[in-house]
Amino acid sequence: MSDFVVSARKYRPSTFASVVGQEALTTTLKNAILQNKLSHAYLFCGPRGVGKTSCARIFAKTINCQNRTPEGEACNECESCKAANEGRSMNIFELDAASNNSVDNIRQITEQVYVAPTDGRYRVYIIDEVHMLSSSAFNAFLKTLEEPPAHAIFILATTEKNKVLPTIISRCQVHDFNRITPEDIARHLAYVAESEHIEADPEALRMIAGTADGGMRDALSMFDQIAGFGNGIITKAGVRSNLNLLDEDEYFALLAYTLQGKHTKVLTLVDSLLGRGYEGDVIMRGFSNFLRTVLLSQSPETIDLVEAPDSTKKRLQKAGGYAKTSLLWEFLKISTAFGAQYKNNSEKRLALEVALLKMAEKNPESPLSIPLDEIVRTPQVEDPKPAPEPEPKPLTRPVQAPATAAPEPAPVAAPTPKTVTPRPIQTPKPEPTPGVSRAMTSMSFNVMTGKSGGQEDEEEETEEAPGERDVPFQIEDLKKAWQKYADGLDPKQKMLVKEQLFRFYPKETDDPYHFEVLADSDTVKRQIEEEYPRMKRFLSNELRNDLFQIDVKTVKRDQEVLPQSPSEKLSYLSHKNANLARISDELGLSALN
Repeated sequence: MSDFVVSARKYRPSTFASVVGQEALTTTLKNAILQNKLSHAYLFCGPRGVGKTSCARIFAKTINCQNRTPEGEACNECESCKAANEGRSMNIFELDAASNNSVDNIRQITEQVYVAPTDGRYRVYIIDEVHMLSSSAFNAFLKTLEEPPAHAIFILATTEKNKVLPTIISRCQVHDFNRITPEDIARHLAYVAESEHIEADPEALRMIAGTADGGMRDALSMFDQIAGFGNGIITKAGVRSNLNLLDEDEYFALLAYTLQGKHTKVLTLVDSLLGRGYEGDVIMRGFSNFLRTVLLSQSPETIDLVEAPDSTKKRLQKAGGYAKTSLLWEFLKISTAFGAQYKNNSEKRLALEVALLKMAEKNPESPLSIPLDEIVRTPQVEDPKPAPEPEPKPLTRPVQAPATAAPEPAPVAAPTPKTVTPRPIQTPKPEPTPGVSRAMTSMSFNVMTGKSGGQEDEEEETEEAPGERDVPFQIEDLKKAWQKYADGLDPKQKMLVKEQLFRFYPKETDDPYHFEVLADSDTVKRQIEEEYPRMKRFLSNELRNDLFQIDVKTVKRDQEVLPQSPSEKLSYLSHKNANLARISDELGLSALN
């Protein structure tokens, strides 16, 4: 069996002084121990791998140490410290709330909390990932957490403080852990490499520190992986190969191609990167960070924010001199928007290529960039001479020719048709859209019509306004439009009107543009006349004619007129059936209208 222990466990801090990147917090805890001002409950919050559980164990070991140092550190030599380091201390109880989150698990703690420690002064209960406890477990824990025995101290650790109940937080002294800086991580990795006799490139260690995202545990895990890959040697090439990182030279090339607008070079480089196994989001995420560093390197005030070796900073400053700040900002907006859309996009390669080509399009000399004047350019044609206005034609209905040719009959003297000259109606022109000038609308381009804004305005000005339309039609066209309107009525609201429109259709008169509807009762006439204003607008739009009129008249017919209203129907049926008349009198239906 191998005696190898991963670096994350082997170099886990055992004193407050060995905790990396949390000096302010460890100083607070040491002072509390020295002054004997201990709280009964602590809440350690922060991202993963920053030392929350390690500090909880160090704190639990130190308060029970029999020979504490003057600086407030544990001696690591007494029996209590040795038991704590070996994980066999009876005064330290750890619970993983991720897998023990029920009420029964918390009840075990609340029952044991009143048992006094066998040796030492305190019993410390460390609950890791406390946010995973159920609501019932939290509620069962509230009373004990608020008023525990004097010898009991609770330390709760969580990576998601927002999921912990406010009633729990209010009962604890809260300590927030910070992300460990890349400089501190790289320094600690160099110490581990020296202790393990591993040859490591300082720039490679900084690359590991930057990829760890502030977590020491992640950095040490990557350190072991890359050291194993290089057989005890850590190089920049080994880091890129194992962590799937792109070479910075490829980022410089990608920036150069996008700035120059060379879309073919961009597509070729993307194909090469994807062929080597890099994911699209990894490429764009790395390019976004690269653009940020180039933007920061443009100013002496922000160059210190760049976490890179001096040789790389010089290259970044040189690249920043070739790029405009506004252009880099546009690139950053495109790259960050790409990250939000990439995960749900089915065409991931296409999404990556489109995002990078949008950057290349920003160069005016790129073939992808088309000037606006070329998009909306229309051929210049001399205005023809205005044609004379045609004389008004008589309003006569066109006669459709028969399907087969027939011999023409002898000419018969026909009555002279009436000529109706419509009066032009002045319609107000639409108000222009606020904030949009005439010049702006003339430069627009309508994709649906394929015309520029100026052409559409001219066509809209020459369109016939309502009240001037005079398109000939026949009685069949009017009946079809009449039936179409009736079909569109809501039967729930206008059932009676719908029925009447299907029963009575317009009829011709001597006047070519005058029609009549002959209703068989005053009730029907009233229903059609109430609907006529809305129906007239619909028919005018369908026939493109505003000059016709429809009159509704009542014609008394010899045959029996059917009842229309509910009361008329009841009276009519009562005369037909005596039993119905008797039932209606007993139920009082005759009084209903």
